[in-house]
Amino acid sequence: MKHISKYLSVLTGLVLSAASVFCLSGCKDNAEPDVPEDLYEVIVNKPVIRIGQNESVEVRVVIGNEDYSVVSYDTEIAEASVSGDLITIASGSKNGATTVTVTDGKGVSADISVNVGLFDLQLSQTEMSLEPEGQQQINVSMGNFSSNDELEITVADESVVTIENTDPLRPYFNVRALAVGTTTITFKDVKGKTAVLNVTVNPFEIIVSDLLPRVGVGGIYTVEIEQGNGEYGVVSSDEAVVIAEMDGEDLFRLKGISEGTATVTVTDAMEQSLTVNVTVVNATNAANLGSGNYFSVPFTLDGVVDETLNGLNTITFESRINIASLNGDDNANINTVMGIEKIFLLRVDVHKDGNKEDRYLQLSADDKGGIRYEGSTKIETNTWYDVAVVLDGSKSGSDRISLYVNGQKETLQLSNGNPDDLRDIDLTSNFFIGRSDNRRHLNGAITFARIWTRALSDAEIAANAGKTVPESSESLAANWIFTDVRNNVSSFVSAAGTPYEAIANSPVTTWLEDPALTSTTE
Repeated sequence: MKHISKYLSVLTGLVLSAASVFCLSGCKDNAEPDVPEDLYEVIVNKPVIRIGQNESVEVRVVIGNEDYSVVSYDTEIAEASVSGDLITIASGSKNGATTVTVTDGKGVSADISVNVGLFDLQLSQTEMSLEPEGQQQINVSMGNFSSNDELEITVADESVVTIENTDPLRPYFNVRALAVGTTTITFKDVKGKTAVLNVTVNPFEIIVSDLLPRVGVGGIYTVEIEQGNGEYGVVSSDEAVVIAEMDGEDLFRLKGISEGTATVTVTDAMEQSLTVNVTVVNATNAANLGSGNYFSVPFTLDGVVDETLNGLNTITFESRINIASLNGDDNANINTVMGIEKIFLLRVDVHKDGNKEDRYLQLSADDKGGIRYEGSTKIETNTWYDVAVVLDGSKSGSDRISLYVNGQKETLQLSNGNPDDLRDIDLTSNFFIGRSDNRRHLNGAITFARIWTRALSDAEIAANAGKTVPESSESLAANWIFTDVRNNVSSFVSAAGTPYEAIANSPVTTWLEDPALTSTTE
């Protein structure tokens, strides 16, 4: 500790010298009071001593302020002496516990707990349960040792757990689980006393994001497996009510088939299981996007864009909408249904050079507005409409494009551009439902949106109007059903074969009743 003393002496000298210089430049007779001196805490390398009869141990002061003295509170149990920073503690004439206090020249002190006798080795616990990667603290509370290096520690199976000391001055240890299994950790002190910790590492408990999921008839809901042991499987107790199937490594999808309840059992590689109680309901309300909400669709599978929706020459869009208010000049008088701006977009727009209050269903399909096809049915506010557009790659000219309102083919009042140019359309980038050009929101409610990679016939469009459709329908690439099964919904997963996600700009919290849901949902 001499180097510490020298350092303090030099530091004190510098401070005094600086003070002297300051006084020479104008110090008055009334000197400032002395500043309290910063002192070190007294710390010893063995704060707890355990020795037997006719034994002694040396304890070193690790930090302090020098000039140490020691006193034992019961010299019949233990006597203490000090030389410099080395303290010697020897057993007295009887067993028991006492305290030795070490005090430095500045009056700072610390206690050393002294135990004399022969002790059983004791642990803070003898049983421990963990999960893989879990950890837990344990300490040796009694025994015949005075420092950690006087303990011998053996792990029977080092593939199950590891143990490490967490405090160099005290017998505190951390046990960390490595793998599922059982093992023992044996502690042994210098007197040969032993203590055993029995450790069990259990498989992870299965935890899912929703234990009481609700899904609509014809809808789909994805549940995340947040914790478990991998290699998951799911089984529905009643596939007439709900079908459950894995979607990747740690997600499973619930498909509503008919109104009712069923259980879905989740299992994993370690034979753990969890029961999820599912309710399937007939939804009555559709998502109300209001004036600013919308959905974006990245068309990705496991983070990779699905190129099957690139290079399309045949497309069918279907949707059911209710516009609350017609957008004004700041939104180019456009209410968007779905699609990609300047590529292939279904929307409600003003007839060219017409009354701005008269709006019609329109396909806009190139970057300069050269391809425009417009229906003749006037779209009113606060009214439910089933709308659709078909691009038929097997046809040419104006026959390639058809618009439908409420299942009926529209008489076109506008046919601009060359529809033969609509080839190799890529839907995988900047696809939105209820928004285009970073604005032009739907400003209303939407019940469903569907994408087909084939041209539906007039009869099929009429049959589908106002209805959800079976997932197994041929060439149905995406089928989002935006109904009120749950509140505060941030995304809807396609009920078609590919689980594309329609992600809400903000959670959907308001809903609008759609009479078609209670009368025609299948």
